[in-house]
Parts: sequence; structure tokens; C-alpha cells
Amino acid sequence: MIHHQKFADNLKTEMANSHISQEQLAKMLNTTQATVSRWTSGKNQPDFETLFAICDILDVSPNNLLGWDD
Repeated sequence: MIHHQKFADNLKTEMANSHISQEQLAKMLNTTQATVSRWTSGKNQPDFETLFAICDILDVSPNNLLGWDD
């Protein structure tokens, strides 16, 4: 199970490190900026297929993004 806030915090950090905005990530994933906003606020989380796509875009491991490396 994904811990919503840890994922949200890690996603925001990795997006900032990659200089990718919510709007840019949304376009890359063929979704809306509102959806990405819900992920970064901890209100929702992506499905696993989308999670792996995010990891590819941000060049991070799922474990890192989910906070399992801590």
C-alpha cells in the first residue's frame, strides 16, 4: 500500500530535482494537471502502471518514490 503523504513529498522533491512541473508531467503521462496536483498533495495516488511511468520520467526507482528506501 502506498503511504499517500510520503509518496506526495517524494514526488514533489523528484519533480523539482528534474525541473518538471505538474503540467509537464501531466502531458508526459497523458493525464491532467489536476490529477498530478492530487498526487502531490497526498489526496490520491497513481495506479502502478502510471507509477512506473513516473519513475521512468523522473529516473528514480519505485522504492525511492514510495519511500521504501528510507
